Amino acid sequence: MASTTTNLITRFTRLRLLARFIQLSLIIVAVALVSCQKQPLVSRDTHPAPSATSLRGPAGFGPPVMNKPYPGTGVVASINKPEGWIEINHEEIKDLMPAMQMEFNVKDKSLLDKASVGDRVDFTIVETEKGEYLTEIKRKPATSP
Repeated sequence: MASTTTNLITRFTRLRLLARFIQLSLIIVAVALVSCQKQPLVSRDTHPAPSATSLRGPAGFGPPVMNKPYPGTGVVASINKPEGWIEINHEEIKDLMPAMQMEFNVKDKSLLDKASVGDRVDFTIVETEKGEYLTEIKRKPATSP
């Protein structure tokens, strides 16, 4: 009789474990189903596509003219050859932007070999739909005191 009682207790314990396993499995499946529900679509009309007519210049400056060369002068602050950009602390670029320090992507990475950090340079910027690109750069001769 003791073995029958032990056998019944063992079976009862196994049934309780099986019931607990089934409960946990159902909870996991329910959570997975709820989290995988289709999300509502966001209307693409809320963010209009950029257009050439919506471009505006900085305060006090008109919109840039696409593909027009804008000459500038400044001092090279940093150069990133692997990424293809140069940072220049520049004077006002007439009809384009006020004086500031700014990074410019270059169309041709070999342009970055024509200047070093600290050099005073003349450069040309061209405005495109993707942003401003530096297309020319020339080191200015050092002025003597």
